[in-house]
Amino acid sequence: MNQNTSKIAQLLGQAGSAHHQFEQTVLKGVYDEEWPDWYAGYLLDHGLNDLLSQSVTQAELGQFLYHSNQTRTQRQPEPNWVDYTTRDLVAKFAGVSQS
Repeated sequence: MNQNTSKIAQLLGQAGSAHHQFEQTVLKGVYDEEWPDWYAGYLLDHGLNDLLSQSVTQAELGQFLYHSNQTRTQRQPEPNWVDYTTRDLVAKFAGVSQS
């Protein structure tokens, strides 16, 4: 795993923790139906584009996260979200291999 891939994984983990806090405090425990857009905004605000070889917009990233998660949840056993999404992001936007 190269340095940027590791940073992407860390950023996804941070986003997960921050989103959990957002759901608990702001949404009062209600499931966030708009989670892909929230994550996209968070990731971009915290430097994701600096780790990618091509810039991505919030709308593009939100769509990507939604579809990536749909594919992930259909796999058995279901892969870890951070690991799976990191590999998927790297393959799509970072221009480096998934190994």
